[in-house]
Amino acid sequence: MPRLPSGFFVCLILLVVAPAVAQDTSAQSKPNEKLLNPEAIQGCYELALSPWFPEMRLGDEEQLITPPARVQLFAEKGTEEQETRGYLVRAAPGVKPSTHSSMYWLPKSAKALEITFTDGFSGLVMVLKTSDAETLHGKATTFWDFERKRQVAEVMARRVPCGRQ
Repeated sequence: MPRLPSGFFVCLILLVVAPAVAQDTSAQSKPNEKLLNPEAIQGCYELALSPWFPEMRLGDEEQLITPPARVQLFAEKGTEEQETRGYLVRAAPGVKPSTHSSMYWLPKSAKALEITFTDGFSGLVMVLKTSDAETLHGKATTFWDFERKRQVAEVMARRVPCGRQ
Protein backbone atom coordinates (compact mmCIF):
# COMPACT_ATOMS: atom_id res chain seq x y z
CA MET A 1 0.00 0.00 0.00
CA PRO A 2 1.51 3.39 -0.96
CA ARG A 3 2.37 5.76 1.84
CA LEU A 4 0.81 9.26 1.65
CA PRO A 5 3.07 12.27 2.27
CA SER A 6 2.50 14.10 5.59
CA GLY A 7 1.62 17.27 3.65
CA PHE A 8 -1.44 15.44 2.33
CA PHE A 9 -2.97 15.39 5.81
CA VAL A 10 -2.29 19.09 6.34
CA CYS A 11 -4.06 19.87 3.05
CA LEU A 12 -6.93 17.58 4.01
CA ILE A 13 -7.34 19.36 7.35
CA LEU A 14 -7.29 22.74 5.64
CA LEU A 15 -9.94 21.61 3.19
CA VAL A 16 -12.21 20.53 6.04
CA VAL A 17 -11.53 23.31 8.59
CA ALA A 18 -11.07 26.38 6.35
CA PRO A 19 -14.63 26.42 4.96
CA ALA A 20 -16.06 26.18 8.50
CA VAL A 21 -13.90 29.09 9.68
CA ALA A 22 -14.84 31.14 6.62
CA GLN A 23 -18.51 30.40 7.26
CA ASP A 24 -18.25 31.62 10.88
CA THR A 25 -16.66 34.92 9.90
CA SER A 26 -19.22 35.55 7.16
CA ALA A 27 -21.93 35.83 9.84
CA GLN A 28 -20.13 38.85 11.27
CA SER A 29 -20.36 42.24 9.62
CA LYS A 30 -17.76 42.89 6.97
CA PRO A 31 -15.19 45.64 7.67
CA ASN A 32 -16.43 47.90 4.85
CA GLU A 33 -20.12 47.16 5.37
CA LYS A 34 -22.13 50.16 6.52
CA LEU A 35 -23.91 49.56 9.83
CA LEU A 36 -26.97 51.17 11.38
CA ASN A 37 -25.97 54.45 13.04
CA PRO A 38 -26.56 54.19 16.84
CA GLU A 39 -27.43 57.90 17.06
CA ALA A 40 -30.14 57.50 14.41
CA ILE A 41 -31.78 54.54 16.15
CA GLN A 42 -31.52 55.68 19.78
CA GLY A 43 -34.77 56.56 21.50
CA CYS A 44 -37.82 54.88 22.99
CA TYR A 45 -39.86 52.14 21.34
CA GLU A 46 -43.13 50.48 22.30
CA LEU A 47 -42.85 46.73 21.77
CA ALA A 48 -45.69 44.54 20.52
CA LEU A 49 -45.11 40.79 20.31
CA SER A 50 -47.43 38.22 18.76
CA PRO A 51 -48.14 35.10 20.81
CA TRP A 52 -45.13 32.79 21.08
CA PHE A 53 -45.08 29.76 18.80
CA PRO A 54 -45.19 27.01 19.73
CA GLU A 55 -47.36 27.93 22.70
CA MET A 56 -45.91 26.58 25.95
CA ARG A 57 -47.00 26.93 29.54
CA LEU A 58 -43.87 28.27 31.22
CA GLY A 59 -45.30 29.42 34.54
CA ASP A 60 -42.82 31.66 36.39
CA GLU A 61 -40.28 31.24 33.58
CA GLU A 62 -42.54 33.32 31.31
CA GLN A 63 -40.82 36.40 32.78
CA LEU A 64 -37.55 35.28 31.17
CA ILE A 65 -39.03 35.78 27.70
CA THR A 66 -41.01 38.94 28.48
CA PRO A 67 -39.28 42.23 27.61
CA PRO A 68 -40.43 45.59 29.03
CA ALA A 69 -43.49 47.03 27.22
CA ARG A 70 -41.40 50.05 26.16
CA VAL A 71 -37.62 50.18 25.87
CA GLN A 72 -35.06 52.90 25.41
CA LEU A 73 -32.17 52.22 23.03
CA PHE A 74 -29.01 54.18 23.77
CA ALA A 75 -26.05 55.05 21.55
CA GLU A 76 -23.82 54.32 24.57
CA LYS A 77 -21.79 51.11 24.81
CA GLY A 78 -22.41 48.83 27.78
CA THR A 79 -19.73 48.51 30.46
CA GLU A 80 -21.06 45.67 32.65
CA GLU A 81 -21.50 41.93 32.20
CA GLN A 82 -22.88 40.88 28.80
CA GLU A 83 -23.82 44.47 27.95
CA THR A 84 -20.20 45.06 26.94
CA ARG A 85 -21.13 43.23 23.72
CA GLY A 86 -23.21 46.14 22.43
CA TYR A 87 -25.18 49.32 23.11
CA LEU A 88 -27.38 49.76 26.17
CA VAL A 89 -31.10 48.98 26.31
CA ARG A 90 -33.25 49.94 29.31
CA ALA A 91 -36.91 49.93 30.21
CA ALA A 92 -38.26 53.31 29.07
CA PRO A 93 -38.79 55.92 31.82
CA GLY A 94 -41.86 55.12 33.89
CA VAL A 95 -42.09 51.51 32.62
CA LYS A 96 -41.75 48.48 34.87
CA PRO A 97 -38.34 46.87 34.19
CA SER A 98 -38.05 43.24 33.20
CA THR A 99 -36.11 40.58 35.14
CA HIS A 100 -33.21 40.70 32.65
CA SER A 101 -29.85 41.67 34.13
CA SER A 102 -28.36 42.39 30.69
CA MET A 103 -30.09 44.16 27.81
CA TYR A 104 -28.13 45.35 24.80
CA TRP A 105 -28.41 45.89 21.07
CA LEU A 106 -26.08 45.54 18.09
CA PRO A 107 -26.28 46.95 14.58
CA LYS A 108 -26.27 44.01 12.13
CA SER A 109 -26.42 45.90 8.81
CA ALA A 110 -27.40 49.33 7.48
CA LYS A 111 -31.08 48.52 8.16
CA ALA A 112 -31.08 45.81 10.86
CA LEU A 113 -30.31 45.39 14.54
CA GLU A 114 -30.40 42.69 17.17
CA ILE A 115 -31.63 43.23 20.75
CA THR A 116 -30.78 40.73 23.50
CA PHE A 117 -32.62 40.43 26.82
CA THR A 118 -30.99 37.93 29.20
CA ASP A 119 -30.48 36.99 32.82
CA GLY A 120 -27.10 35.60 31.78
CA PHE A 121 -28.49 32.16 30.99
CA SER A 122 -31.89 32.42 29.27
CA GLY A 123 -33.90 35.10 27.52
CA LEU A 124 -34.83 36.29 24.06
CA VAL A 125 -33.18 37.85 21.02
CA MET A 126 -35.02 40.16 18.63
CA VAL A 127 -33.77 40.66 15.08
CA LEU A 128 -35.43 43.81 13.73
CA LYS A 129 -35.30 45.75 10.47
CA THR A 130 -36.10 49.39 9.92
CA SER A 131 -39.15 49.87 7.72
CA ASP A 132 -39.26 53.65 8.17
CA ALA A 133 -37.91 56.23 10.62
CA GLU A 134 -40.52 55.28 13.24
CA THR A 135 -40.95 51.50 12.98
CA LEU A 136 -38.86 48.36 13.43
CA HIS A 137 -40.21 44.89 12.71
CA GLY A 138 -38.92 41.34 12.84
CA LYS A 139 -38.80 38.22 14.98
CA ALA A 140 -38.00 37.33 18.57
CA THR A 141 -36.55 33.94 19.47
CA THR A 142 -36.20 32.46 22.94
CA PHE A 143 -33.03 30.81 24.23
CA TRP A 144 -32.43 28.67 27.30
CA ASP A 145 -29.42 27.36 29.20
CA PHE A 146 -30.99 23.89 29.13
CA GLU A 147 -32.67 21.80 26.49
CA ARG A 148 -36.06 23.29 25.65
CA LYS A 149 -37.81 23.95 22.37
CA ARG A 150 -37.21 27.49 21.09
CA GLN A 151 -40.20 29.74 20.56
CA VAL A 152 -40.65 32.47 17.97
CA ALA A 153 -42.84 35.60 17.95
CA GLU A 154 -43.35 38.46 15.50
CA VAL A 155 -42.22 41.85 16.86
CA MET A 156 -43.26 45.40 16.00
CA ALA A 157 -41.38 48.25 17.67
CA ARG A 158 -42.85 51.74 17.22
CA ARG A 159 -40.89 54.85 18.18
CA VAL A 160 -42.60 56.80 20.97
CA PRO A 161 -41.65 59.80 23.13
CA CYS A 162 -39.51 58.73 26.08
CA GLY A 163 -41.72 60.43 28.66
CA ARG A 164 -40.59 61.31 32.14
CA GLN A 165 -37.14 60.36 33.31
